[in-house]
Amino acid sequence: MNFPAAKNLRQFLMAALVFISALGALEVLIRYRETQIERTLRAQATQYLSAVRARIEGTFNSSIYLTNALNALVASQGHLDWADFDSVALALTLNSHHIRNVALAEGYVITRVYPRDGNEHALGFDFRTNATQWPAVREAIEKEQTQVAGPLDLIQGGVGVITRTPIYVPDPKQPGERVYWGLSSVVIDFNTILEEAGLPDPESNYRIAIRGRDGLGAEGRVFWGEPELFQAKPVTMSVSFPNGSWQLAAAPKGKLYQHNDAIVIRTGATLIALLLGALTLVMIRDSRRLRHMALHDPLTGLPNRLLLERQLTQTIAHARRHQRLFALAVLDLNGFKPVNDTYGHLAGDFVLTETARRIQKRIRQEDTLARTGGDEFTLLLTEINEPTDAVSVAKTLASAIRQPFNWEGAQITLAVSVGIAIYPDHGDDLNGLFQHADLAMYQAKDAANSDWAIAEPDPGRIDS
Repeated sequence: MNFPAAKNLRQFLMAALVFISALGALEVLIRYRETQIERTLRAQATQYLSAVRARIEGTFNSSIYLTNALNALVASQGHLDWADFDSVALALTLNSHHIRNVALAEGYVITRVYPRDGNEHALGFDFRTNATQWPAVREAIEKEQTQVAGPLDLIQGGVGVITRTPIYVPDPKQPGERVYWGLSSVVIDFNTILEEAGLPDPESNYRIAIRGRDGLGAEGRVFWGEPELFQAKPVTMSVSFPNGSWQLAAAPKGKLYQHNDAIVIRTGATLIALLLGALTLVMIRDSRRLRHMALHDPLTGLPNRLLLERQLTQTIAHARRHQRLFALAVLDLNGFKPVNDTYGHLAGDFVLTETARRIQKRIRQEDTLARTGGDEFTLLLTEINEPTDAVSVAKTLASAIRQPFNWEGAQITLAVSVGIAIYPDHGDDLNGLFQHADLAMYQAKDAANSDWAIAEPDPGRIDS
């Protein structure tokens, strides 16, 4: 035995083991350090966001709840003249500088607005005539709840949130019941809400974004801040208000761990991951390509017989369960062989692909066309109402295929024979339907004046 060589080998193995162990230990330390930093930053972000959320929620909700006084007054009196309305609306705006204007609609038409200066155009406005606002108003009435719209750009300038609350008064005809009277509409200045909450805050270490336009919470659109922030695993919190919410997100402005050694290691790991990802992608693509090749005709790209049989099996099960009709049609080109003999195989391939294109152009998206032989195609027509539907399709396809095929200046003319089998009249399984469709196709070939034939009923089938 060569001892120096064995020793060198052991040293190499030991060095490799130390290198791998050190690399692993360093990775553990880096991950631990990153985890600690991330936890600290997230805790700080949570604390900061909690304060912002509390200020927005308190300020916004206090403005909404102030309007309840107006709603209660109308509900108790059943009417509010201009003087009383102006008095209440003035009190609302004095108690909350966030409220920009207040409106009352009797029924669906605005009859009171404050302040009137600059808002005269709103008087007489019928919510039902506005396709943008009416769905939200109707929802508020149907649910008997306050609905929040916005934030949105206001005609008068700035950004506002509109709250609409339906008002119900005692029903004079039915004691103890209430009837719809109208609704209040209040515009709250969104920018002053944010200002009171301390946003934007350029001295903060966090980026803030808000989503949930129209009170849709996490399902709503981003209306303030950077939309991509929600994709960066931020700290999130909900701002709740009557029958809706917004979602706040906060994330540190800087990156996390910045150690140079960690960057080098991460770069190496990233390259390996990219390599593995590329290899995986190649394997997936090869697998998909092979699977596609196994189930599709390489010339036309249509499903082959194997894929058609799978689809037919599913269609039979569906038709049996729901008692539906469907048709299986076999199409065979007449006079195709001389095309190859006269013009060559390229011309034959052109005719086949053009035939497939013509058929696909004239069938429904839910139907399935397959190439099941050299010059044979099979068409699965799902969910037909009666056998004549399949006959109509066969006539249309025969007419389309009889149109000349233009190949390098020559016109090639073919005909087609179509055999049709109807489920369940001509079989209730895969083999029976194919056999009847094939027999009908040969009957069409023998017929002197028809491109199609429909199979005879299955004598062995018993209706129950």
